[in-house]
Amino acid sequence: MIDEEDDDEILTKGVSLKKVLKNVVLIGLIIVGALFIYMGGTDQMTNFFIGFSLICIGSTLIQIQKKEEEPTRQTLSILKCEKCEVTKVRNYETGDFVFKSIDSCENCDDTMKINQIYSVKLKKSTAKKQTKETKLKDKKQAII
Repeated sequence: MIDEEDDDEILTKGVSLKKVLKNVVLIGLIIVGALFIYMGGTDQMTNFFIGFSLICIGSTLIQIQKKEEEPTRQTLSILKCEKCEVTKVRNYETGDFVFKSIDSCENCDDTMKINQIYSVKLKKSTAKKQTKETKLKDKKQAII
């Protein structure tokens, strides 16, 4: 059967220490830039340009985010027999539309019509997670 992805995964995503430290450092960079601007000194134009540059770099780096990959989707067509109410699920094919007569029913040889067409988000494979876990175990064993 098809493994559908739960929308609850989005809610369980936590904030990593790496992201927090990155944002703290970049906010610190912006604050240092503001101090350069307001600090003054002997060469005010140089301090202004250094401060302005630091603020621009910091604010730009805060806005850069990793592009999340689009989830893998599978489109399905649900066929239903009008006579015996048997339901059959198959992959979507080009040209499918709701109420289209497709095949004959396996039970009563009456025509089957497409009742629904929908798309399902598939779960990510756990193979990547398992390989990371095995690599960590191998490293721990190598240290011991």
